Parts: sequence; C-alpha cells; structure tokens
Amino acid sequence: MKHTMSSIAFLKQVLPALVVVAGLAFAPGCANYRLEIHDSDPTKPPYETEMLHAYLWGIWYNPQVLTAKCNDGINDVVVKRNYLYDLVSVVTLGIWMPIEVDYRCKAPRGQRIQ
Repeated sequence: MKHTMSSIAFLKQVLPALVVVAGLAFAPGCANYRLEIHDSDPTKPPYETEMLHAYLWGIWYNPQVLTAKCNDGINDVVVKRNYLYDLVSVVTLGIWMPIEVDYRCKAPRGQRIQ
C-alpha cells in the first residue's frame, strides 16, 4: 500500500510538467516568415510542403538545394518554425535542425486569377 501511495504522489508531481512539455511540442507554429512577389497571382492549389534538415551546425543540408516544381515561377514562400523544431535543435545542440518550407507556384499566363 505504501508503494502505491508514493507512486501516486510522484505522478502528481510529474504529470503537470509532462502536460506542459506535450502541449509545447504540439503547439502551432511560433514563427512563420512569408516572402511574396510584388504582383502576387498564385495558382489555386494549396501550398507544396517540404521539410528541410540541417546537420552538424549547417555543414550538411538535406536536401542541399530545394527545387520547386513550378513552370512559371514561385508566387510565395512561407518558412515555418515551431516549438518542436526549436526543441530538437536545442536538445541536439545544433546537430539536427529541421525547418518546414511551404511554397505556391505562380499561375500560368492564360489562367490568371481575377
């Protein structure tokens, strides 16, 4: 019985910290950077999403160069950071740094949105 009571007391102390860590890990993005061209005219489909990874403090990148699948150019780019990406970067001391990049293609000349 004594063992059960100490387990419950330990759980009561640790549970709030676990809830806070889990909440921060799954929180929405904390920083979104958006780059848009002057005469913005996106295609209707949603953003294409790519995950980029930097390893060993930026010595090696995966992918080294991100190639957009756009025929008429890129309309806008959004770079997303969140708590989980930052936590991974801090815990690994910069050995692994993930980041998410979203982009939309520019509409073809004959399909401009009015």
